[in-house]
Formats: sequence, structure tokens, C-alpha cells
Amino acid sequence: MAKRPGGVMVQGTEATRSQLIPVITKWQELGKTAQLGPVLFCIVVFFGMATFGSTTTIVYGIVAADGKHYIDPRYWIYTSNFLIMLAVFLTMVSMWFIYRMIGKDKSWYILLGAAGFSAYYLWLMQVDHDFLWMYEFFHLHLAGGEPDANAPFIQLFIQHFLGTGFFEEIVKALPIFALVFAARYMTPEMRAKIGVEEPLDGILIGAASGGGFAIMETLIQYTPRDLVNTWTTTVLAFRGVPLQNADAVMNNMNGEQLRSLITQGSDLLNTAPGIKWLIIRSIDLSFGHMAYAGYFGYFIGLSVIKPEQRWKILLIGLASASLPHALWDTVASMDTVPLQAAIALLSYAVLAAAVLKAREISPNRNLLQPSVIFGASKTVPAYVAPVPSAPPVAYASPVASAPPVARVGLAADAAPAPVASNSAGAAVSNGNRLRVGAKFLVIVPGLRLLEHQVPGLLAQSPGGPVAEVTRNPNDPSVLGLTNLSSSAWEAVSNGSRRQIAPGQTIKLAPGAKIDFGSTDGEVG
Repeated sequence: MAKRPGGVMVQGTEATRSQLIPVITKWQELGKTAQLGPVLFCIVVFFGMATFGSTTTIVYGIVAADGKHYIDPRYWIYTSNFLIMLAVFLTMVSMWFIYRMIGKDKSWYILLGAAGFSAYYLWLMQVDHDFLWMYEFFHLHLAGGEPDANAPFIQLFIQHFLGTGFFEEIVKALPIFALVFAARYMTPEMRAKIGVEEPLDGILIGAASGGGFAIMETLIQYTPRDLVNTWTTTVLAFRGVPLQNADAVMNNMNGEQLRSLITQGSDLLNTAPGIKWLIIRSIDLSFGHMAYAGYFGYFIGLSVIKPEQRWKILLIGLASASLPHALWDTVASMDTVPLQAAIALLSYAVLAAAVLKAREISPNRNLLQPSVIFGASKTVPAYVAPVPSAPPVAYASPVASAPPVARVGLAADAAPAPVASNSAGAAVSNGNRLRVGAKFLVIVPGLRLLEHQVPGLLAQSPGGPVAEVTRNPNDPSVLGLTNLSSSAWEAVSNGSRRQIAPGQTIKLAPGAKIDFGSTDGEVG
């Protein structure tokens, strides 16, 4: 009979009380389920829409640059509580999709903060002309003016690449740059939770920032224009004005006449006509902006772990993120849906490729959750080193009814990590675990330890490792732990101590003990 992960199915026994009344359960474990947060969020949004989701129009008039009069009422901001709630909900769903695909635990406070920053910055640009200098630099000076939809394809693409692409990707990257700069003032634990120490962090925070940008752009630009178009054409149709003549009629109206026309349409229809386009544009803009910003975030995170190539990496990242962005904007002005769909697929593929590569090179591979999109897939597990009669190992993953094991590379999409071996290629059975404090890690070449894993040690570069398992160049079967921190360790042997300076390596022989300073380690 095949073994089952939970044990043999027991039959012929009476059902217990908790089995008959499943609500009698361990309620304290409910808070540990990954789905609890999204479920509660959906419930709150549902009741929020039902209770406060009015479609009554909210109007925000935009003052002209001279501060003395309002601009054309057709370009004011028109929204409602329902539209705001719906846009936020759709964007958060998109963000959860990307979060689960990345598989790294990161504070949602910092993700929401990044989204809020980008949204607020875009709002200030819309209502306060003092914040337009950055926009004007990229669009008017660098790109040579606002894009003209009737311009040749190459000219239009270059203007979107240098103007729209560069400008918007830099704005969305500002929260990531701020966290990279602030990392030097953070503790190792805080940096792991909210900082940027690797490409996966840059992707997550960049995608969140792109989501906030998308929410605001949808609510203050695209949806209001759709609403104004529906309101004005509907009212003019009641007055007997043909649709093809609506623009000409409105162009002959003054500001007060336009405002009266828009108000009549708003009173008649409210913001309900904007729901359709809000849903379409929210999903479109969310994944577009999240993909571009997340891709640039990958390069920002890569520059953290490779500071010697920082500027080269950042320039390549900005250009790489701006390329699909410019393609999308250029094709969108041509109104060719199949081509737009192809560019959208390209953007998602680029983001997915960045996530896969970031998971592959992550110094926290053994901490990552499986990359889940449509559910956990059945994959061949990575190498599992059995540890009989040992205490539970950190990051252990139970296999059938075997004792607790230490699993190398929990990422479902990562290649199996190499294991320490002797000259004959057989797996080493003794001395293949490294205890750091109370945690146990499987020793494999390339294993990196970060600051939060060895409290008290500081990396030589922000976000970099403090130690790495390396092979002896003269005998690859011999593994050692190289000191990549900024302080010396001590090797403890038979009561004597030997200093391991930064850059030096200690042999990971069974029984070897290391004093890292505030914590210790031992090869077992």
C-alpha cells in the first residue's frame, strides 16, 4: 500500500467530536494561513462598496498655471467613492498576484507606502504646477516636446522612450532609491523586512509603486475623460446634435457653458458609465505599470549586490524598462488591439523572466516560498539531506513520514542546489550541516549568509553577504566558509582561538566551531 504524506487512512473507527463539528478547531492557527489577509480584504471592500460606494460625482476643478482661473472643465477630475474603491481593489488583486509569484516575505506596510508615494506624487503634479519641473525636463527638453499621435512611428517611439518612459519609470523608482539610501541606517533585521538587499526586493517595491501610479493615473486622467465624453455626447444627443458634430459644438462653447453641459450629464448619469472603462484601464494600467516598474526594480536590487557596476546596471535597467513602456504608448496611439495585446504579453514575460532570475540568484534562496500563481505545482524536489535523530532544522520541509530534514533551495522553480561531495562524487554524510545560533543550514557551495542570519555581523557592501561557502581551489571536495563581513571571526579548536580576518576562509570540517562575535556556529 502506498504511503500517504499524512499517514495511513484509518477506517472502521468512530468519527471524533471535532470531526463531526469542524468549527471546534485550533482557531489560533487560522491567523497563520496565507489566504486570511486577502479574504479579509475582499470582505472589507465588499461591505465598503455596499455601504459607502456611492456613484455620485465628486468634482475637483484644476486651476491654470497662473493660479487665477480654471482650465477647460473637460480636463477636471471627476470621480466617485465607488470608482476609487474599485480601482484600489483591482490594483491590490494585481499586486497579490505578483507577490505570490515572487514568493518572498516582505512587509506590506512598505509596499503600501511605496504605492501611496507614487500616487500622491502624481496627484501633486496634477494639481500643483510646482511639481511639473521633472515632467517638463523629460517631455519638453529631453524628448523634444509632447508626442504627436500623427508623427512617424520612429519619432513617436523616441519621444515616448525619452519622455514618458524615462520620466514615469524614474518617478516610480523613487521609493526604491529612498530605501536603498536608508539601508545604511537600518538594522539587519529591519533591512530584511523593509529594505532593498537584493533584486526580489526591488521587484516587489517597484511593482507596488507602479500599482499606486496606475491607480492615480486611472482615476485622475483616463476615467474622467471617458466620463466627460459620455456625459457631453449624451446631453448633446438629447438636444439633437449628431455625434460626429459634438466636438465642434463644444469647441464653440465658453468655460461656463461647458461646465453646465458636463454638470447636466453628471446629474443625469452619475459616474456609472465609467465603471466599464475603469475596470479595463485599471487592469491594463496596473499590470503595465507594475511590470515596467518591477523590471527596473530588479536592476536597482542587482546594483545593491553588485555595487562595483552600479551605474552600468542602473542605466541598462532604466532603458530596459522604458523600452516596453514606450512600445505600449506608441502602439496605443495607433489603436491596433492585436499589436497592443502582443506588447502587453511582452511586458508580462519580461517581468516573469526578471522574477525567475531574481529567485535564481537570490542570497535568500533557502527562505523563499514556492512561486505560486495557479496553485502549487508538482515538481521534483531539490536535494534533501536526511538528519536522523536531530532537532528540527531551520526551514525544514517534512517528506512523507521521515524525520525532519533540511531542504536546500525551497524555491519550486529553482534548480537543485549542488551538495558537498567527496572526490568520488558521493554525498558527504558527516559534517554537512552548519549551525548558526539556533538555526541549522545544509552546507553547499555557494550558500550565502546575510546580516540578519548572523546577527552582529555587517557586510562589506550594503545588502551583501557576510559569509559564503566556497570550495578549496586545490581540492574542490574541501569546503570552507569565507569571511565577507567587516569584522574578524575566531576559530575555536581544543580551547585555542585563531582569528579569521575578512577575506580569509575557515575549513568546514566536522566539529569545527566559529565565534562570529554575538553568536556562534558549529559544523555538525
